[in-house]
Amino acid sequence: MPVIILAGDEEFELSRRVSQLKSTLISESWLSMNFVRLTNPGLPTIIEAAASLPFGEGNRLVLIDRCDLFTKRRTKDGAMLAKASAKSSKESDVSPEAFASALAGVYERTYLVFACPYNFDSTLRLSKAAAKSAELEQFQKEKHFPGSKNPKLETWCRKEAKRFGATLDDDAIDYLLEGAEADLRQISSEIQKAAVAILPETHISLKTIVELSPHHSHVFALADYWLNNQKVESLLSLSELLKQQNAMPVIAALQTMLSKWIKIKVLAEDMNESSSLAVGRKELPIPELAKRVAFELKLMPFSVERDLKRLNRHSSETLIGKRLELERLEFLIKSGQVPDKHALELFVLH
Repeated sequence: MPVIILAGDEEFELSRRVSQLKSTLISESWLSMNFVRLTNPGLPTIIEAAASLPFGEGNRLVLIDRCDLFTKRRTKDGAMLAKASAKSSKESDVSPEAFASALAGVYERTYLVFACPYNFDSTLRLSKAAAKSAELEQFQKEKHFPGSKNPKLETWCRKEAKRFGATLDDDAIDYLLEGAEADLRQISSEIQKAAVAILPETHISLKTIVELSPHHSHVFALADYWLNNQKVESLLSLSELLKQQNAMPVIAALQTMLSKWIKIKVLAEDMNESSSLAVGRKELPIPELAKRVAFELKLMPFSVERDLKRLNRHSSETLIGKRLELERLEFLIKSGQVPDKHALELFVLH
């Protein structure tokens, strides 16, 4: 089907699916001509892209990246990071019917792929319009609670090890899930590192994982020092982390934490504001606030309460700014403009 919607908050599996579609649908020789990436464009731009045709032989793939058309929470997560950048004023003139008609008319060799890092809301008018022509693939993040078992995540770890030609101890799986808080991107990186390290052997033991993969709690320590503005301790913790691994897993872990904290803080601020308007009380008690936020985000209340206390001195705007700064520093590292250690030092000091 030429129109595909990839939706869900499990960003790693979603991005992997995008890469798979790109590699299988587009001829390598025509890649520069037949692959187009548009970042959260307005409806008129999408409709125009849907009418495009492939060059030469093979298919054309138009990727609508970080699309927020099919979720109500457009300003609670990724879109809010950019302060909900203004869409075209003409977008409001595009009806769901016109949108549905454009998707239905996509040429058979043009693939329109919506990559939506949010869970799909089937009640929205645009969602209903798109569902008439699109194939929906959902990538919802699995919840993991320390000390509990999650067969789906455990099976995923075993399959991931198999991708790298290895097998995993059950204890190693538990260690990875707890240490990385079920961050699949981080876990995949650690499994790949271990699979390479044990060659020509193929079985990854808990001992190997412990030696190669510092527990995620070290990153939590770094985050706690940063949240408390303990700059000396932050630098020492960062130095210790970078002795054991490169910067990218640390950045990935910090991004995951910041994304979660932003969601929690935005909801908490909104609820406190609503409470203040309704009953004249400045803020809700943290235990009560934690219960309400946990219900909205489907998290454990004790975990949310712990995070609210840690975030007490930081506003959502501050956290959003730090997330954007981290993304900018990651780009500078990947493009070779700034050494990874220097970039992370800048992050924790400012």
